[in-house]
Amino acid sequence: MNTLIRWLILCLFACFSAGARGELVELTLPNRVVVKAEYREGNSSKPAVLLVHGFLQTHNFHTINRLVESLAEEGYSVLAPTLSLGVPHRIRSLACESIHTHTVTSGTEEISAWIRWLKAKNPRPIILAGHSLGNVYNLAYLSNFPDRSVSKFVGISIVEGRLKDGESSRAGMVRKLRKSVHKGNRKVVEGQFSFCQKYVSTPEGLLSYMEWGPDKILNAVDKTGIPVTMIMGSRDDRLGAGWLDRLKRTRAKVIVIEGANHFMDGQYEFDLLDRFLDELRAL
Repeated sequence: MNTLIRWLILCLFACFSAGARGELVELTLPNRVVVKAEYREGNSSKPAVLLVHGFLQTHNFHTINRLVESLAEEGYSVLAPTLSLGVPHRIRSLACESIHTHTVTSGTEEISAWIRWLKAKNPRPIILAGHSLGNVYNLAYLSNFPDRSVSKFVGISIVEGRLKDGESSRAGMVRKLRKSVHKGNRKVVEGQFSFCQKYVSTPEGLLSYMEWGPDKILNAVDKTGIPVTMIMGSRDDRLGAGWLDRLKRTRAKVIVIEGANHFMDGQYEFDLLDRFLDELRAL
């Protein structure tokens, strides 16, 4: 079928059916924070997929939402949580200038809780997947005693953690932030991170992100004890020169979709789905 026609059909289908078939579920964490996720029940003979959204977004972000719809249509159970980022019942993306109190660790704790929920709901292999910086949360989780039900990791447009103002400033910033954390300083700080020119956070929160630079991300990929696949776009302008080559030198299988950008949108969402399904079927 012509790619444009496929895209139009999917858009029309999404307009009429999005939200009608999904189940919004809630989970109360040990700290009493209530978090939400969209869940689609699939075929019991197929593995389940947990999809983690990108930086400051929600499960409704279009890259994640399209995958949820498409994978559910293929009969897979899909769970797409919205990480609380310190905000109970969070349903909207957060602004860079908001005061952020969350850490990478708090995000991984929520992923762990959702994996336990999904495992109890569907005792089958789980594929952990994410988009953009959501893959850093996933790698942090996989680096710390992951559940054995997680059998594969598929990262989409994984970020490199590179600072726009240069990597030479990272070490100094990390030392300064560690010193503040050691002193118990909770006064908010500002820094450039990801697409945020001014990211406002506690020292502990900003430090948790700053520590995940390119080298740590690549090392975490190599130390992951399960199969890893990275699906990347050849026209991803959010990544620095040489990142794809560095990824290819890790143990991960790297798939490059020619012409696709960071969000795999437009006609490339079908290429993303096809590659993703190939990885699920490979189990």
